[in-house]
Amino acid sequence: MDERAWDAYAKAFDEAILNVPANDRAGRIRACIDRLAGVDRSVADIGCGVGRALDLLTPRFGTVYATDLSRECLAIAHRAHALATNIRYIHADLAQGHGLPGPVDLVLCINTLLQASLAHREAMWRHLCSAVRPEGHLLVVVPSLESALYVSHRLVRLNRRSGLPPKAAQRKARREMSDLDLGIVQVDGVPTKHHLKEELHDVLQAQGMVVVETRKLEYPWGFALEDPPLNMAAPMPWNWMVLARRTTT
Repeated sequence: MDERAWDAYAKAFDEAILNVPANDRAGRIRACIDRLAGVDRSVADIGCGVGRALDLLTPRFGTVYATDLSRECLAIAHRAHALATNIRYIHADLAQGHGLPGPVDLVLCINTLLQASLAHREAMWRHLCSAVRPEGHLLVVVPSLESALYVSHRLVRLNRRSGLPPKAAQRKARREMSDLDLGIVQVDGVPTKHHLKEELHDVLQAQGMVVVETRKLEYPWGFALEDPPLNMAAPMPWNWMVLARRTTT
């Protein structure tokens, strides 16, 4: 989506967009940030939205940058963190550049790399990784393609349990997909990039990054299925969280 679309989402952001930090029940994002934090260090939340992750960053880093494509989202983030004196808000389109005054020690990027366009994503990855100083780190969260396929499988099972024959169960579960082999899944009618774990590793390594850690961030079934049964069993749907380090070369 473009800036105008994200501006329109800004006021309903909490209802429309999954709050990843709030649903990180295992505390994996916080644990990574704690390991890399320091009052003498800098961090950038690139694609910060309405600032959901800023409470994790402002007490732990001396300098915090919050960038986003949407001026409306930035304004909401600024109001919500008006008492924080170490945040600098930057309006920037990651496809055009990261917008920072220079590379930082840690870059956080949560569900921003969603563009269906490969050209846009390649530019975003390039700018994102260039925002990390040598020996610094990138903590990125993205939608999982494996999870999207798993959700479809669980929906077929629910349809079968409700009495539908196999073909009807699959037909009812089928979501509108395009270019599935490229990881593009329709989410509320918007073509949205989903990533394989191995794909993420390959992209990061091509940008001179070394993958340090890859974890699942599970989230409630209600964000994946409409009116799921209350007893839907684990495993839950998930996003991929990858921590990578920028090499000196």
